[in-house]
Amino acid sequence: MELLSPAGNLETALAAFDGGADAVYCGLGKFNARERAENFTPETLGKLLEFARINDKKVYLTLNTLVWENELGELFEQLLEIDKLRPHALIVQDPGVAAIVNRYFPQMPLHASTQMGIHNSSGVKLAAGLGFKRVILERQISLEELRLLAKSSPLELEVFLHGSLCCSLSGRCLLSHYLYGESGNRGRCKQPCRRTFKRGNDHLHILSPADLAGASLLEELKKIGIASLKIEGRLRSPDYIWKTARAYRLLLDNPGNADAASEAAAIFKSVPSRRKSQGFYFKSDWKKLISPAESGAFGECSAVVEKAIRSGIMVKVITGLHLGDRLRLMPPAGGDGESFSLISMEDRKRNKLIRAKAGETVFISGSFRADPGYEIRRIGENGFDFSRRASSLPLYRRGIGIKLNISEKLWCGSVDGIKIKWQCRTDFSAARNQPLSAEKVREVFSAGLPDGYFVHSADVHIEGGFFVPAGELKNLRRSFWDFFATELQQYDFFKDHPAKMENFFQAAASPQKDINTPFTLSDDHLVIPPFIPEDALPLWKQKISAAFNSGTKDFVVTHWHGFELLKKLTGIRILVRYPFHLSNQFAVKLAQSLGADAGESSPEMPESSRQLLQQRSPLPLLMPTASYPLLASRLPLIPGNCSCGGKNFKIIRDAEISLLLPVVD
Repeated sequence: MELLSPAGNLETALAAFDGGADAVYCGLGKFNARERAENFTPETLGKLLEFARINDKKVYLTLNTLVWENELGELFEQLLEIDKLRPHALIVQDPGVAAIVNRYFPQMPLHASTQMGIHNSSGVKLAAGLGFKRVILERQISLEELRLLAKSSPLELEVFLHGSLCCSLSGRCLLSHYLYGESGNRGRCKQPCRRTFKRGNDHLHILSPADLAGASLLEELKKIGIASLKIEGRLRSPDYIWKTARAYRLLLDNPGNADAASEAAAIFKSVPSRRKSQGFYFKSDWKKLISPAESGAFGECSAVVEKAIRSGIMVKVITGLHLGDRLRLMPPAGGDGESFSLISMEDRKRNKLIRAKAGETVFISGSFRADPGYEIRRIGENGFDFSRRASSLPLYRRGIGIKLNISEKLWCGSVDGIKIKWQCRTDFSAARNQPLSAEKVREVFSAGLPDGYFVHSADVHIEGGFFVPAGELKNLRRSFWDFFATELQQYDFFKDHPAKMENFFQAAASPQKDINTPFTLSDDHLVIPPFIPEDALPLWKQKISAAFNSGTKDFVVTHWHGFELLKKLTGIRILVRYPFHLSNQFAVKLAQSLGADAGESSPEMPESSRQLLQQRSPLPLLMPTASYPLLASRLPLIPGNCSCGGKNFKIIRDAEISLLLPVVD
């Protein structure tokens, strides 16, 4: 099984690999679900990919947010840059992004993001038909459901093993956008679920689940056949990343070993977290996943602010502070907090301190947004600085293929994609003991390349058996690479990019067919729900068949599995509705190819983007239904009214799904 760690920047990527991760997942500055992380530039991503190539690791790039119609050009330009670097896979959420990649960059492996919310075998089968290589499953499926799903999966399956959990089903939380205008589906979640909600006279954390710690599940997940085990945390510090990777590496490499288990347990104990749990893997635990009286903040409360002035904060130490600690200031009600590294600390007499013990009062200089009562939580420790190693990483090198045809009298060679050929006349003698081997030629000619390149394949054919002195072989290599150095600098490895760009913009701007004919659902229609557990699929297949046989011709698809369940029916009409996100014309075109006749645009879409999509959509595009739940969860949330951020809500339970609804006066 692959151990997959998060990487918010080069330092945390190195921490993950140093700790024992087989692969990391990371994002560029835009269109990834953790835009608040430092993230990567094309240059730093190239460095990471070069490191991964040399060390036999993998790098998966997240492109896993919704993309609005007016952002398609920017998205495509980013895809062209990604194509030059060739990460091991792209992780995507938006149906339109998947369609664009399949059409214009078919060599890029696709992984279905957990934000797609795929949770049953019908969804996995549809993903396989769309060209995905792996599905990162919805976090809210049980271990028993996972066993059933995995039995017939045509794709690799990836599951979350460790880290923070979302209360909501993936891709179905609109709460951050509703309260703050910052969408979790766009990588900007402000985590309102971690804030306090007022219920009566109580202030409770009713949407904040415990963290996942899946060490006890490793053997069972291996039996099930899971391909990749994922650690959450692209916003975490290097010490968190290193420690979690190290602990799970110990357990994976030493199953049943008591010493390894003890060492891993000690590491886990030192890692900042919320209360630990086994997540959604066991239904019997769901009622205990949320403890409303507990804070939803991450990390250990190490100090509390007593006084805040312009030049800094006076704090009362609770458990201890040390220079180099990574800290976060948290308001008492929870929510976003300001993070900083502790680089200076003084006692009341203004003496410099390295560490402070519980009970002491110290001054931390700096400009902070804080008031008395704010908690200071330790989210990382000193001693895990990978910045020097990160800064010294070599630049990305492009892989090239070479061909060599060799005889005693003539050496001929070429580089893939370059028309000119290299030749060198020689005069070697037949070998008595050590004839030149193809392996030796590959070894020598794979060195000495011009800067920026490496040999990924060397096709060597030798005619006859002859001896070549080591010095002569190196001279031939030097002649070969000197010959091609200028050509490599001038060669365009991506000659197809301008044509791809032109074809893309022509397709995006081409007029759509007349779609002025309104689409209205008949009263006799069937809505296929967005969440169908694996064991409920047979029942829904029967319901759909019975409805169709009794004359129902209109169906509403709200998730990926809906298309798979309907694909054998003829003469029907399909309306696509949230939480299947129609965020751009390529998403609409994909839905159309799957049988859709009309759709509703994604509910968080800005009006300007919605109007542009209306003009370009190949299908009738309806306004989204106004009564969408702001959050949907399998957790048995307590029904009733509550409030947060000046807004009122109510929680209801419907078909074993808890829904958070807005209450509008």
